[in-house]
Amino acid sequence: MDNIGERDLPLLAPHVTNALDDIPGGEPNLLPREALQADLKVTFPLWDGSSTDPGKTDTVLLMWDGREVMRKAFQTPIDVGDLFAHIPMAELTEGSHELFYKVIFSSGNENSSDPPIIITIDKTPPVLAGSKDPLEFPFDLIDNKVTARYLQDHANKLPATVPAYDQPKPGDTVFLYWETSPVGSSLASEKVLTEADMSLDLEFDGDLIVNRGDGTRYATYEVQDRAGNLSVLSRAVTLTVDAQPKPLLVPSVEKSVPDREAYGELDPLLVTGGAVVVVPEDIDLQPTDVVTVYWSGFVPSASHETSTPIETGGFRYAIPPSAIPGNIGTGRQVEVYYTVTRAGGKVDRSESYLLRIKEIHIDRFSKLYCEQATGTNPATLKLSAVPNGADFSITPWLYIKAGQKMHMWAEGVDKNTGRDLYLDIFERPVTPGEEGSGVSAVLLRSFLEQHRVNEQFWVDIEVSFDEGDSYLDFHRENVLLVD
Repeated sequence: MDNIGERDLPLLAPHVTNALDDIPGGEPNLLPREALQADLKVTFPLWDGSSTDPGKTDTVLLMWDGREVMRKAFQTPIDVGDLFAHIPMAELTEGSHELFYKVIFSSGNENSSDPPIIITIDKTPPVLAGSKDPLEFPFDLIDNKVTARYLQDHANKLPATVPAYDQPKPGDTVFLYWETSPVGSSLASEKVLTEADMSLDLEFDGDLIVNRGDGTRYATYEVQDRAGNLSVLSRAVTLTVDAQPKPLLVPSVEKSVPDREAYGELDPLLVTGGAVVVVPEDIDLQPTDVVTVYWSGFVPSASHETSTPIETGGFRYAIPPSAIPGNIGTGRQVEVYYTVTRAGGKVDRSESYLLRIKEIHIDRFSKLYCEQATGTNPATLKLSAVPNGADFSITPWLYIKAGQKMHMWAEGVDKNTGRDLYLDIFERPVTPGEEGSGVSAVLLRSFLEQHRVNEQFWVDIEVSFDEGDSYLDFHRENVLLVD
């Protein structure tokens, strides 16, 4: 009589420990090459119906393509750690094989794990296209020359395509090599094919190309299938690399005088209408590149940046007059440079040109004058001629600009005490209208009445070109007050 469980339930499938995990579109239970160098271990779970009584024997038969290739006896009770057998290495031939096992119980009854599982053995390396056909590069790689510009225009990548080889499969790995001799030892990139992406389009990374230097380079590839079989090395493509970053050349400033490399001096009297920065024409520019010029001064109002050349497509960039005088002063200099923003967003910065702005002699600036006074050195003002106070004016000075801070005051001699007499006339910014008309103010009659007659007083004005950090004192107006 049959024992319960010996034939009622099918046996669970065997397991090949060394088989690779299945992947979408890949061969089932593919064996790696190294697993073919010895007998193949097969394990199986303890089957139902095995006796727990000692001294009985269950026998396992390994069935390979429908043939018995291994028989192994197990004494009951069976230790689960012993539940394995081996397929002889001689049976591990190329192709797909069916594997299942039978169990002959001590009672004589049999059961099996049928249907079989498929085991795949692949010993054949991938066969490259043609005669080990080389990599294919884009048509726009002129003369197989890889330049910094080419990498910038291609998102810092060098595309390459592997010619279609014989029977590509998911799990195949393509290896790219980039080296000084075509031996296939310096790996540059790799790609594992998948059911979702069987494309043979790959890329060499631009940073790798740059880091491995300029000169003659060889690009090759190999293909390894999922079992580990490696193709021969392809024929090489010879390329010329000229991709090392080249610093952007230093700009210049028209009418400035260089005093040493990357340093210069500019006379502000030569550029009262504004300065001009010149970007070297021999830098490598593409139509999509954006050049931005920076005039980095002592304060924001003495700085400027622009991406608009004076002439479309030109290399000359205008700097407004207002950005010049605020940089006059001991220890001050303008840092002049430019950036190039490439199509991919990469920004390159040039070397800087450090510019010193010469001082302007005070004689070149406008001078205060009193409208009611007569004569010079000193001018004479009659107290009786100014019942509403004296009018003082100054014409627009060099580099006048709305917003510049200014301060006007008067000093003289108190008629009662003989001490200094002082009056703040104003302290305020230049208005837009004063840029063209100049600045005017009234010296109060009360100041004049308090001043000693037949003594001089003077009116002074100072202006800041650097947002109040310093002031330039113009020539004051000395006036002799008389009855």
